[in-house]
Amino acid sequence: MSDGYAVNAQYYDLIFPAALRDSMRAALRALLADAAVVVEIGAGTGQFTETIAAGLPEGGEVFAVEPAAVMRAALATRLAALPDPPVTILPADALGAEVDREVDAVVALHVLTHFSPADRAALWARWVPALRPGGIVVVDVQAPQEPVAVPPAVIPGRTLGRRRYDTVAEATVDGDHLIWTMTYRVHENGRTVSAESVSFPSFVVSDATLHAELAAAGCAPVADPPAGVLAWRRL
Repeated sequence: MSDGYAVNAQYYDLIFPAALRDSMRAALRALLADAAVVVEIGAGTGQFTETIAAGLPEGGEVFAVEPAAVMRAALATRLAALPDPPVTILPADALGAEVDREVDAVVALHVLTHFSPADRAALWARWVPALRPGGIVVVDVQAPQEPVAVPPAVIPGRTLGRRRYDTVAEATVDGDHLIWTMTYRVHENGRTVSAESVSFPSFVVSDATLHAELAAAGCAPVADPPAGVLAWRRL
């Protein structure tokens, strides 16, 4: 998806649903209350990095893993506006990033769709052992939960000045995964002034499959996690 972000990075924060963003931030505040060292996989533009950093105790730090240069640019710009955020940006992918501290939490929000089953197995094998006993893994609930076609739907975005932004999202089935197509539209004075599309494969994974994968990796599920997320603690 790195090439795809060259298209959608400029729209990402403008079209990310505010209610979903706020619910994810609330879930992180609840689940990471005792976390001092957090690895964020796929930090993107930093919508959740800022929230994670704000909840750290003194001496805590975030390692923000983001392989896409265009997303790192937005991430660095967001963090640079904060007074000395305890965040280190790692320009690496999830399997190549390195940290030199025992980790309290691994967060992967809105990124698992880019991991094949083999890549997810490698992800858990890489990061669960880095967690302290009792450390937590947090991911968002995936949708859809099985490879089914998704008809076109408009995701409303924000308005900046004279222009309004939205996205048309749709998915087709390709074997055991989906192909998502996102069309980012810009409107002004009742007309569409531009539209850019990008397509990418999406590896569908159900809650049940994730529970089985994390159990095999040595974790137990957190009971009654906040809505929209799943979480496990290392045994």
